[in-house]
Order: sequence, then structure tokens, then C-alpha cells
Amino acid sequence: MLDYRPMADMIWLHGVECRSKIGVPAAERARPQKILVDAGLEVDVRPAAERDDFRRTVDYGAVEKLIRAVAENGERALIETLAEKLAVAVLSAQPLAAAVTIRVRKTPAVMPKTREVVVEISRTRGPGKR
Repeated sequence: MLDYRPMADMIWLHGVECRSKIGVPAAERARPQKILVDAGLEVDVRPAAERDDFRRTVDYGAVEKLIRAVAENGERALIETLAEKLAVAVLSAQPLAAAVTIRVRKTPAVMPKTREVVVEISRTRGPGKR
């Protein structure tokens, strides 16, 4: 039996800026607002590092474009929903990633004394699903 243990290697994209129609009151969703997305991909970086070969790791540019495309398409009430959609999209598009952590940050329009609201989720493929 295989003993699956998460890798320690992580590749992070911090502060991917997106414009998204998101918020619980409909008025908040009327215009796109700035949100920031962090994405951490659990990837074994040894194959890329050993050969200094970008083809053996995740495509950072493709991940950034995917995050922006998902976040900027459609309208959502919850940043929780956006985080889940982003995690699914990143894992689907990046087969070398064993897991992903997504953090969505936004300044809440309806909470002027709160600097930001943050939702963080982690999703994994599980053993044998790469």
C-alpha cells in the first residue's frame, strides 16, 4: 500500500489582481471590483530544477491567465464560490500540481471598518490522481 504524503515544494503566485462582480448585495455586484488572488501549487520541483527546464514545472503565466479568466467571468455572491471554482480550474489545467491552495482577498464595500475579507481553501487530487 502506498503512503501518500504531501510534498513540501510549493510554487506561489501572490496578488493576482482581478476585476470581479462579486458581493452579497446586488448593488455590490453592479460594477467589477478589485480582488486579489494568491495561488499556491504543490509541485515536485526537482525534475525542473535538476535540468533547469521550465517544461518540467507548472506554467506560471498560464496559471495567472486562468485565474484572471475565471475571476473576471460571471457574477458571484460569495468569494467562497470563486475560491472553489479557481481551485478546480487550476488543478484541471495543471496536471503536475498535486494540490492547490487558493486565497481570495477583497475589501468589503458593505463593511467600511474592515480592511479585507479573506477566504482560503486547499484542494488536493489525492493519491494516484495525477
